[in-house]
Amino acid sequence: MTTLGALIVLFHPSKEELAHAVSLRTHCSSMLAIDNSPQPDVEAAAVLGASGVPLLHNGNRNGIAGALNRGLAQLFVAGADAVVLFDQDSSPPPEFFDVMRDTCSTLGAQPFLLGPRIYDDNEKRFLPEIVIDGLLVRRLRLDPGTRAQRCSFLISSGCVVSRRAFETLGNFVESLFIDHVDTEYCFRALLHNVPLYVIPQLVLPHRIGNKRRHRLGPFMLTSENHAPTRRYYTARNAMYIALKYGMRFPVAFSPNLWTLWQALQVLLFEADKIAKLRSILMGVADGLFGQLGPLETARPGLAAWLAHRVGRE
Repeated sequence: MTTLGALIVLFHPSKEELAHAVSLRTHCSSMLAIDNSPQPDVEAAAVLGASGVPLLHNGNRNGIAGALNRGLAQLFVAGADAVVLFDQDSSPPPEFFDVMRDTCSTLGAQPFLLGPRIYDDNEKRFLPEIVIDGLLVRRLRLDPGTRAQRCSFLISSGCVVSRRAFETLGNFVESLFIDHVDTEYCFRALLHNVPLYVIPQLVLPHRIGNKRRHRLGPFMLTSENHAPTRRYYTARNAMYIALKYGMRFPVAFSPNLWTLWQALQVLLFEADKIAKLRSILMGVADGLFGQLGPLETARPGLAAWLAHRVGRE
């Protein structure tokens, strides 16, 4: 039977999120929590320690990518055959671990990435599952009763990374820091012929951004309302992925269309327009020229300007 570990990344977790993290421990063979808060979270250490959940403080070093890499490495050294990744607000259904463990056993020793369907709680709809077919991209039609199906993209939350996949693909790119870290990993898996699977019977609720609905004439449109720093990372990393993978997979250019849509959202609906648009433009420029890493080192002037604005509010 597959030894399935669990890795949950925490960032200033609430009491409810800590209780949820503790509840995962009984369902997996091994577990590790990564505290990615800049300073050690005292309450997290107390709650998780009392429940026997190991906690490693990463201090947001190299963002979500750094947290995932350190956690995966530690769990694989401890003997896990595969590890499932969770955000602190992810709530898997009761059957999640049993189904994932059985599917991992079926797939055996091959490298693979495996994930559930993702239901966007904000939009009240499933995220589309797509597969690349040559130069074409098609959307999968998923029946909850079917077995795991090949797909081309998974988000990190709820994703299972097998030991062989981690050995084949290596670490998540820490210079991306946050946003599109999982997208890059999926493109790398496709490039190295590591299969990705979605399990239609498993559904993981997930919240993406602080979405709000707006009426524009006869249309209802959505804005995500991310902070300027997140706008920077999203725009920068989308451009980086396009340049790195676009010649092999033309769909890699599509995240840049999302960047344009984000800029339009800001112009039409969101507050703090100047800071967000400036962050998007600088992100695109840095992605073009490969200027990666945390905002504070990639764009210290922008980071200082944004921090000054926050301090004045």
